[in-house]
Amino acid sequence: MTVVPAGMVVHGTPADLAAAFGALVSLQPVAWTSEGLVCTPRAAPEGTAEAAVRGCPLPWSSLTGVPAWPDPPARWIAGWYLRSPAHAPAPPGIRELVQVPGEGFGPGGHPTTGMCLRMLEGLPTGPAVDLGCGSGLLGQAWAVLGRGPVIGIDLEEAALRQAEASLIAAGLAGMMRLEHGPVARMGDRLDGVAVMANMPAAAHDTMATCMHAAMPSGVVCSGLRTGEGRRIAGMWAGGRLRITGAGRRGGWECWGLTA
Repeated sequence: MTVVPAGMVVHGTPADLAAAFGALVSLQPVAWTSEGLVCTPRAAPEGTAEAAVRGCPLPWSSLTGVPAWPDPPARWIAGWYLRSPAHAPAPPGIRELVQVPGEGFGPGGHPTTGMCLRMLEGLPTGPAVDLGCGSGLLGQAWAVLGRGPVIGIDLEEAALRQAEASLIAAGLAGMMRLEHGPVARMGDRLDGVAVMANMPAAAHDTMATCMHAAMPSGVVCSGLRTGEGRRIAGMWAGGRLRITGAGRRGGWECWGLTA
């Protein structure tokens, strides 16, 4: 049995720590110091701390106290470092997203979030809309990638507050416009726009009735249970987009389409 320390310092040069950073995220890094990367592994999700310590790829030493208790826990997701404002920032060259605690849909632990993050990189550069944006991670990723302006819309005010606070914590205030309301009102505004839609099948069907002649430049659609995806992807294709990818994980599906 591996003893999980209250806190630990992972030792190495900045280059060593950056190269191993993906494996260190699960240790819950909270500070960069001259001695190395300070981590608080007991803040890891339940049942994962022991394996994280055991799998640490660099030498480390324990601390007697808990240096911090960041929330929500950091995780590595689809090539992104997803962290709270209390975690250490990513080293140069590693993409990161920042999420404050909140109630918005789309936290990193949901299977659809990771699939959407992978798929959205296949969308064409330009303006984008995150339909049912929830906690705002997909729109935030679009802003981080510098792909173009992005709008997030959601019916839940609590989700929009979380998305806004997360953007501020990430240093991206003003990089994503947030709107309160039903996704259906975006129908005619989707022409030539990249769409990220991680929402239930019924919401996708609603969009089909209000888009009229609008045709997105590309779509990532998820929030779909196994067996729902091909029909929804066909609806978004509308005879003018082609399916470019599909992913399935944990009973969920994600589909990508472009012109």
